[in-house]
This record gives sequence, C-alpha cells and structure tokens, in this order.
Amino acid sequence: MKIVLMGDSDTVLGFKLAGVHEAYSFEETSLETERAKNKLKELIERGDVGIILITERLAERVGVPEVTFPIILQIPDKFGSLFGEDQLKEIVRRAIGVEIKR
Repeated sequence: MKIVLMGDSDTVLGFKLAGVHEAYSFEETSLETERAKNKLKELIERGDVGIILITERLAERVGVPEVTFPIILQIPDKFGSLFGEDQLKEIVRRAIGVEIKR
C-alpha cells in the first residue's frame, strides 16, 4: 500500500525527500482547489493507496469525505497547525493510543 501526500509545494518537497511514495502540490487558487478535489477523489478510488496525508489548509479548501479506507490524515503545513497543538495531540492520542509529550 502506498502513502500519498497532498499539500503545498514546500510540504511536498519535504515529504519527497523523506521518501513518501507519491506527492502532489497545489497552490491556493480556485483552479488548483478543483484540481485537488479531483485528485483526492481519484486517490480514494485507487486500490493501491493506503494512507493519504493532506495538509490541514488544503483539506479545509477541498473538504475531506468520511471514508474508512484509505486512511486520510490531516497534517500541519509549514505555517503550523490550524487546530492548535493541544487538539492535534488529542487527535493523535485517540488515533494511535499514544500521548505525545515534550
């Protein structure tokens, strides 16, 4: 199963360097938002994608559907989390059962 990232160009570059299988960059324009919606739909329908990582800001623009598979995880981008650190920690704690501490 592949891990795929959708986000801004800086986030995509970082994850490509880290070895993510596929990464797609989208700018903040209405045309790019529509392109991102289509790409997300395509990725959800593919059988070889297990996890879709999408930046919180892009997810807010495109709307993320409720699906059980593939797993869709919203991640912070270079500007930080929209949800705030405490809420992000709680999401991780509920998802994997581990509390993140500094």
